[in-house]
Amino acid sequence: MAARVGSLRDFLTFLGEHEQCVRWPDPVMPEPDIRNISVAAGNNVATGPAVIFDQIRGYPGKRVAVNVHGSFGNLALLLGLPKTTPVRDLFFEIIRRWGSDKPLLERVPPEQAPVNENRIDKNINLYDLLPLYRINANDGGFYIAKACVVSRDPLEPDNFGKQNVGIYRIQVMGPDTFTLLSIPAHDMGRQMLMAEQHGKPLKVSVMIGNHPAMPMFAATPVGYDESEFAYASQMMGAALRLTTAVNGTDILADTEMVIEGELQLNQREVEGPFGEFPGSYSGVRKVPLFRVTGVSHRNNPIFENIYIGKGWTEHDTLIGLNTSAPIYAQLKKDFPEVAAVNALYQHGLTGIISVRNRFSGFAKSVAMRALGTPHGTMYLKNLILVDENVDPFDLNQVMWALSTRTRANDIIVIPNMPMVPIDPAAEVPGKGHRLIIDATSFMAPDNLGADPHLVDRPMGPAIDALMQRLNELQKGHA
Repeated sequence: MAARVGSLRDFLTFLGEHEQCVRWPDPVMPEPDIRNISVAAGNNVATGPAVIFDQIRGYPGKRVAVNVHGSFGNLALLLGLPKTTPVRDLFFEIIRRWGSDKPLLERVPPEQAPVNENRIDKNINLYDLLPLYRINANDGGFYIAKACVVSRDPLEPDNFGKQNVGIYRIQVMGPDTFTLLSIPAHDMGRQMLMAEQHGKPLKVSVMIGNHPAMPMFAATPVGYDESEFAYASQMMGAALRLTTAVNGTDILADTEMVIEGELQLNQREVEGPFGEFPGSYSGVRKVPLFRVTGVSHRNNPIFENIYIGKGWTEHDTLIGLNTSAPIYAQLKKDFPEVAAVNALYQHGLTGIISVRNRFSGFAKSVAMRALGTPHGTMYLKNLILVDENVDPFDLNQVMWALSTRTRANDIIVIPNMPMVPIDPAAEVPGKGHRLIIDATSFMAPDNLGADPHLVDRPMGPAIDALMQRLNELQKGHA
């Protein structure tokens, strides 16, 4: 499969062959039709399809694709697995492929790159180029919400590893201007601060409609000097084709459109509100301004966008497993007893870690280490620790652990910690609490209580095989 998928277009075709992509047959209004259909597709978390719109009123000839990563079935197909693969198995498959030490990157001369089939350097008008619409009804403007933004370190522009690829919310402010919101803990926020502190230029390439592996890793909290391109190619096991943009950044050669921009040093525009991933509208704030310097695009480009809002949405499916994986990898180095990490929920605002207790209170030490990971520092707000034989991806099992293993003195609240500013529960933007619930089994010197012995529930490959057999019988197979 990986060899067949070299672009968004390839993946949409591949999904269609597996009944996971539909072309909307009727003309639609940009609002509210695209929003509502995006929500409907995303409501089916297991096998919701990608949707292509090519009859958009007011935008003749324009195309929009949504919900490309909106179901675990689509992610499974991307990994070359059956679309019914359980989420836990997808997690361990990503862990198996995790890394950037063996990247598969191919260089394409700019003149041969499909993204350069069309070039616009003058009279740029984003309102004409893109079928823009508000993602949520009360957004403060038109947002590009699934683009992968490429930027180079202003102080080390030749360092490929420090070239960042991230997903940030982008509000179109004018025909050739946009704002981009990031926080100092993010790589882009760090680079914008560097550029302004040292008076250095910061050029970006906003890639729209990308190889499906790229958005997954553009939203993944890897190290600052680690390449998202390298991680994405290694996960796919097939080469990603890169070329060089006019502004010097590396871009995907087969992406649908690239908007090149430059940070306007120390200039801010009022941005927002925006319906964000916690399911609430973020406030209005002053955000760094970028000016568009050029646009390249394929013939008949596809504008890929995403629905973000009250979960579950494509945003959660897109980044959930790839948020879980680096936290697991970082914890596993120090605590080999960690069995799995589920940080699927609202960018990891709530996370569940399964771990084998080495001694009494051990799980709390694992939780503290998780809070110190790059992602945990700003996002992990609520942490639930369960035993290694509890599947953190099965909320029925997690609720069993919470119901039977939690004691009041196993709950820790740490106030006044750094927190992502758009957390709607924060009393002060940028600061919040940490909640740790230790729902693991008791160990000496704990008071074990009156009935400490747990039922040994049958589990493992034998039970999995029986479940598969029952499934076949349900479908009428002998």
